[in-house]
Amino acid sequence: MALLRLRRPFAIGVTASLVCLQIAVAASLPTTASKLGGGTAAVSSCDADGFTFHHTIDSTGTITAVTVTSIAAACAGGTLRLTLANGTTSVGSGTTSLPSSGFSGSATVTVSPTPSSSSVTAVYAVVEGP
Repeated sequence: MALLRLRRPFAIGVTASLVCLQIAVAASLPTTASKLGGGTAAVSSCDADGFTFHHTIDSTGTITAVTVTSIAAACAGGTLRLTLANGTTSVGSGTTSLPSSGFSGSATVTVSPTPSSSSVTAVYAVVEGP
């Protein structure tokens, strides 16, 4: 029992020392930014009229891929990101690169995880770049 009485104050002392050490180390870190920027810039769209989506559904009723068509040629070289949603919750997503040459205006995105087709209420897609 006496050994337990000595361990507790020792443990509290070690903990307090470590907390003080962390505070001392944190106090020596710089807290000012060397540069900070802000501003506005126009962001142009490579496709103004939207996309068309075609789901690939396997024998169990899950969506394994989505083919996106009607992608404008100006989007060639970009990255297509796709999200399948149920309300505001993402239930599947995928990404594919659009070729910069020989782009046909369509791309197939493999979806992971593969959601049930009945659970998908919305499809969102965006092209980043080129």
